Amino acid sequence: MSNQYTQLNSAERAHLEKVIARLSPSDYARAAGGPGWTVGGLLAHLTFWDNRALVLLAKWKKEGIGPSLIDTDLFNESMRPLCNAVPAAVIAKMAVETAAAIDREISALSPDFLAKVEREGTPVRLNRGLHRGHHLAQVEKALV
Repeated sequence: MSNQYTQLNSAERAHLEKVIARLSPSDYARAAGGPGWTVGGLLAHLTFWDNRALVLLAKWKKEGIGPSLIDTDLFNESMRPLCNAVPAAVIAKMAVETAAAIDREISALSPDFLAKVEREGTPVRLNRGLHRGHHLAQVEKALV
């Protein structure tokens, strides 16, 4: 099955895989994306948010859709040191696997559930490709 998010999510997941494939172990420690962030940290950040969406969709399927409030700026800053500390080999594998898992889940959503998430499921973005594309551009800029 697919929906309006499938193509962009898949394209940016392929972009993620391509970027990761060209990274050397030392590239993960390069500064990227803003003060205090590294290439590896940005990839861990993407992985966290993709996984959060995956876990939240599973919860909503069981319990119904409801708000899941989070102060994203505060959370991102709190997680930055942990994201930057994830070993390169671990984050490379997790980033690709988690992106594939959430993309499969979003593509398989029924039209009715998809519409409910769009209406009621803040702050989950079903368009995971936008978030990936933004941070992958930051990673690529750091690699120049």
